[in-house]
Parts: sequence; structure tokens; C-alpha cells
Amino acid sequence: MPYHNLTNADTDSLTQSLSDGEEQLDRLQQAELTRNTRMSLWRAGAVQAWLEVVMGMPMYLRACSENIKSGKVLLGLTDEDLEQGLGIAHPIHRRKLRLAIEDYRRAEGDQTLSKASEMDHHWVATSWLSDVGLPQYSQTFQAHLVDGRVLNSLSHRDLKQFLNISDQNHQTSLLLAIQLLQIVSFDKEALQARRAKCEHQDWDPIVWTSHRVIKWIKDIDLKEFADNLQGEGIHGALMALDPSFDTEALAKALRIPGHKHMLHQHLYEEMSSLALLHRYD
Repeated sequence: MPYHNLTNADTDSLTQSLSDGEEQLDRLQQAELTRNTRMSLWRAGAVQAWLEVVMGMPMYLRACSENIKSGKVLLGLTDEDLEQGLGIAHPIHRRKLRLAIEDYRRAEGDQTLSKASEMDHHWVATSWLSDVGLPQYSQTFQAHLVDGRVLNSLSHRDLKQFLNISDQNHQTSLLLAIQLLQIVSFDKEALQARRAKCEHQDWDPIVWTSHRVIKWIKDIDLKEFADNLQGEGIHGALMALDPSFDTEALAKALRIPGHKHMLHQHLYEEMSSLALLHRYD
């Protein structure tokens, strides 16, 4: 439709649309600035952009805009302030904000933000959980907005109490996957580089994803059992770091019948070759 044929209602709608677009663009620009600017220098707009875009918590934007007018105020917030002042009743959401603020507080000097800050909750809920082999918890992790910093704080009790993950094997799988992130200092690029090097070679199993473990099972001629590992949370860090994870544990996960002694012996030999029966320091 030519511009001169627009009605007043059309032009009002177009103006509003452009205004909304400009506001969104400004919000994204503000959010980008927060990545390289000390929190103590943030103005109200930057605080709001950070909460909405970087932290992915727009549900608390109204309370934030009404109460927090600068980064300096944000830096001083306590857990009680977050709950009572901003109305954040959700314990994991509150922890996420508190841990982020603590990270920025440490970075006020010459330090940089932790590598865990680069792991947003979308990456954790999709990519990371898929690599761990427990994608069935993706919706739960999304709802709790679990990012890298929160991952680094989780315990068995947290997984059961807040994320409703009652399966102890799955809890152990998740915590050992987190331990691997700690080992590599939450450096996604470094972890990916190590994984790339062993994608087609059977070494450095501690960094193997669940997909790589399934590939290995197929490569050692147990492909008829490989798909049984789907959704079981069997990944390299679990196999390498859990002292109780032995041949029988893997055979059970694969659902290899107990009377198939030769298959059990075959699996034992292959795990020994992979040095999985000799634990990492």
C-alpha cells in the first residue's frame, strides 16, 4: 500500500510498530553494552536490558524498572531484597540473579566475568542436556532458567528438591557432567576442541558426550544394545569419574542379559582398552 493511501489508523499503527521496533533495538544495544561495562556504571535502561535479554528473565522486568535505577543498586542487592523487593519467590531464579550479581561484583576490578556466564539457560537446557544424555529434563531446566552459574552451584539435594529429579543415577550423571565443566573451567570452546579431537579416535573418554559413547558402543560391535542408552545419562565423565561405574553398570544400562557372559567379558576388555577401569585423578 502506497504511503499516501494510508489512513490515520494505519499511520498510527505504523508509528507504534516503528516505535516498538526502535525500543527493542535499543534494548538489544543496551544489553550488548552490559557485556563490556562494569555493573556499577549501568543506568536504569541497561539494568532492564540485562535482566530481560542477557538473563532471560522478562517476567521480573516491571518490578525491576520500578525499583532498580542503577547498576550500583543492583550490586548491593541481597537474597532478601530479591525476594521481597522484586518479588522473586522462585528459589532457583533468585539464586541465578544472586550468583550473576556476585560474578559482576568480582569483575568490578580488573577481573573478567566467569566462563560460566557464557552458558545461558537455553544452551544448558538444549545443547548441554543433550550431550549429557538426559534431554527429557530440558523443559524442567528451561522453567528454572538454569544457566552455567546455577549449574556450578547444584547439589544432589537441589536436583531433587527444586528440579524434581528423583532418579539417583540421573542425579549422579548430571553432577559428574557439571564436574567435567569445572575441570575445564566452564570453557565451552576448550571442551568442544577436546571433543573434536576424539570424535573418531578412542581416547580422552572423560569428555565424551552421550552421543559419542553410543557411537563407541556401536564401534565395538554391540550396536544391537546401543539405543538402550538413549535418555540414560551415560556420558564420558560419568564413566571416567564415577568409581562405582564398572562393566556391570554399563552392561546393565545397555540391558545385556546377565547370562551373556561372553558379551560381558567383551565389554570388560573394551573398557579396559579405553582405560575406563583406571580412574582419572
